Amino acid sequence: MKPTYHIVSHSHWDREWYKSFEQFRAMLVNMIDDLLDLLARDPGFASFTLDGQTSVVEDYLAVRPERREELARYIKHGRILTGPWYILPDEFLVSAESTVRNLMVGTTMARAMGGGMNVGYIPDSFGHIAMMPAILKGFGIDSALVYRGFGGEPDQKTSEYRWVAPDGTKALLIHLFRHGYSAGYFHQETEKEILERFKDLKAELDARATTSHRLMMNGGDHHWPDPKLPHTLGLLRRNFEGEFVHSNVPAYVEAVKKQVNGLPEVHGEMRFGYRYAFVVLGGTASSRMYLKQENWKAQLLMERYVEPLAAVATLAGMRSQQPLVRQGWKNLLQNHPHDSICGCSIDSVHREMMTRFKAVNEIGASVMETALQKLIPYDDQAFKDDRSLFLFNPSPFERSDVTLAEIKFYLQDIIVGLNPDVKVAPKLPPVSGFRLRDEQGAEVPYQVVARSEGYDITYTNYNYPKQTYADQWVLLVDAKRVPPVGFQGYTIERTRDIPRYSSSLKTGKTFLENDYLRVEVNGKGEVTLKDKVHKTVFSGLNVFEDSGDVGDEYTYSYPKKDRWVFSNKSRASVRIIEQGPLRATIQVVLVMHIPESATKDRGGRSGKTVPVKIISSLSLTPSSRSLEMVTTVENRAKDHRFRVLFPSGIRTDTVHADSQFCVVERKQKKYHLKEFTIEHPAAVAPMQRSVTVKNAKKALTLFSYGMPEYELKLDGRGTLALTLLRCVGLLAADDLITRPGGKSGWHNETPEAQCPGTHTFRYALLPHSPEELESMDIINRESEKFHLPLFPVRRKNTTELPFSGSFVSVEPSQLVLSAIKEAEDGKGTILRVYNSTGKAVEGTIRFTRPFADAWITRLDEEKIERAKPLDGQTIRVNVPPFGISTVRVFWN
Repeated sequence: MKPTYHIVSHSHWDREWYKSFEQFRAMLVNMIDDLLDLLARDPGFASFTLDGQTSVVEDYLAVRPERREELARYIKHGRILTGPWYILPDEFLVSAESTVRNLMVGTTMARAMGGGMNVGYIPDSFGHIAMMPAILKGFGIDSALVYRGFGGEPDQKTSEYRWVAPDGTKALLIHLFRHGYSAGYFHQETEKEILERFKDLKAELDARATTSHRLMMNGGDHHWPDPKLPHTLGLLRRNFEGEFVHSNVPAYVEAVKKQVNGLPEVHGEMRFGYRYAFVVLGGTASSRMYLKQENWKAQLLMERYVEPLAAVATLAGMRSQQPLVRQGWKNLLQNHPHDSICGCSIDSVHREMMTRFKAVNEIGASVMETALQKLIPYDDQAFKDDRSLFLFNPSPFERSDVTLAEIKFYLQDIIVGLNPDVKVAPKLPPVSGFRLRDEQGAEVPYQVVARSEGYDITYTNYNYPKQTYADQWVLLVDAKRVPPVGFQGYTIERTRDIPRYSSSLKTGKTFLENDYLRVEVNGKGEVTLKDKVHKTVFSGLNVFEDSGDVGDEYTYSYPKKDRWVFSNKSRASVRIIEQGPLRATIQVVLVMHIPESATKDRGGRSGKTVPVKIISSLSLTPSSRSLEMVTTVENRAKDHRFRVLFPSGIRTDTVHADSQFCVVERKQKKYHLKEFTIEHPAAVAPMQRSVTVKNAKKALTLFSYGMPEYELKLDGRGTLALTLLRCVGLLAADDLITRPGGKSGWHNETPEAQCPGTHTFRYALLPHSPEELESMDIINRESEKFHLPLFPVRRKNTTELPFSGSFVSVEPSQLVLSAIKEAEDGKGTILRVYNSTGKAVEGTIRFTRPFADAWITRLDEEKIERAKPLDGQTIRVNVPPFGISTVRVFWN
């Protein structure tokens, strides 16, 4: 059978990178203008792919709305292809729900324009997550086109495979040849040069193909469509055997599907391919760590607070907030392209990202405020003392936590504007004390964290805000049995004194202890964690390591003459700063003397050092099963990597890392680095919520709030190294030991990527049994407590308010709640869980109100089959190992 060469015209459009968004948009507008003109004058130019992401369409139409009908016509007729994505994401650094929302926005926008590419088009992502085939299937997509993260190994020589997700979902995998998505662009070459180069390209394409069809991409980063392509195709037809078709990716995929049979399988994530192409996995998870932290916070805000509260409040009669929720998600998704969230762009790009993160937080907070005013009525004429405190539980199970809250007591009116006749009464004396009481009238213990005087304000839609001066208390509340996806209220009573409460916490000069854990800190700042439940000990924890990094924003690279500095080589100041009753905290203060920067030739580290102050606060509550740590670092050095170490005492080469919709097992290996001439395999790896090491007797799980990069050191001690900072000054360098293949981008100095200033990091350690890793019960529960604190709500209402309420519960805890949201079409509520274990789970979803109908759906919310109700409020779900289950509920 003669070969068919599918030549696909496209442009890979990085929305922002070595230029800002607006600079690239100016190029985009001119490029699409030229594309539309080309399509109009040349019917022989068959089609052009707009990079599989609809954001380029949206960005163009924001400037050129008058060409919408023309653009839509070409999309409808298949001459312009777009979607299924809104933006092309980095897969590892964003959440599973972000990936789902990305596809939801992209497919919806593409349909609205008359088309949509039904292929998982991800040719430039820096590796691929294990559950991508399942996510794509949730949108009716059964194929994926990839490049990085795969290839170059003995069993990876062809262009077609079956990609198998941990839940068993399979997708046709199209793997681009070594030259990627830009080798087939010939616009500036002579006919002789085209023929010579295509001869070499053809040889590789032919050798890799398992069918008679070959794919060659005619484009590149920010490339204009090649108007000479029809002529070039004629040239190739005259000089080579086979068919030459100006094609598109869906047409190629459909042609391949008709011929493939018995393809080799690729299982799980793709994070290698170092002998094949630049994979750039060696530093993008830690470049500009502040971006990753902001992204983690914003994702959790939207997924587990904003959307659930908005969905529940809509059922209670609130006007739908979906337009605002969608806008919040768009702002967030615009930070998820790989060159954006990976932190590998010019400084101005990342400053704009921080503005978008701020917009997400502000939209999210506004939607939450509106929803909470519906669920817990808000008196806009009450402006004096707080009378009630409510706590919202975002978890699908009942929680008893010590949680942070604020209470304000009225002291004085604040007059705004010209009001010469108004006399302000003298400021009232500070409050002597108060008590909290639950619905049954029982006293609820609290612990004062801070107290100050400051401003309070009451807003109304029908007048100006009322501002007052207030006595402000920050406290920890001993919340018991807060209902799942619900709230619990407490009344506030003024008293003559601050009550004292007993505690099971114990403290000494250098230790903390509750019923489950004992924490000790020695004079070097090293932490010993004793698990009293399982009688295991972990020593030498929370030691800080600093080493040189003369890499760039893409890749960590050590200097030829490195110098390592460890915090346990000097003395630490250790003191108790909280003694309960609800939280005990020990503070460790260290000063490390770190080389100021790299040497001028980037071959070593400076002989001059700068002091870097590190303050770690280690905390336990009476019920803590995890040790929570908050570390603040004042970074004054450049060209370095700063990590915190947790030696588990477990001899292992294996970790279990939380990933998108699953937990992946990874083996750490050592390689002969001289074999890798493009890029060295990265020792570091990404995670989502946590990473675990274990042996037959004990296990240790590390939770990280927004710092996604870890390394399992092969030091015989099972040390987990969590990256806190990776500080470099170049977008792309060409002298990296760890990337001998050369530059991965254009030279730009990025001084803000050195991350100067103060940074704060949250992480926690959970000691447990190896069996508890298999069940995931304690890990999931502690993860929810760490990542998703109870949310406090103050009310000044003088009228009676509902003390408690709940929307839904999910059992068992092996099922992780991923989403509660209003359906995209406004009809019903979506609830999604996934199975975090390698065993099938039968679970129940119980709503507190009766529903009219319930369906199991795909991720795109299309119905699959009716759910199995146990009664009018409860649904049974059977979720396979690492499976996803989405339920759509219609209400009476």
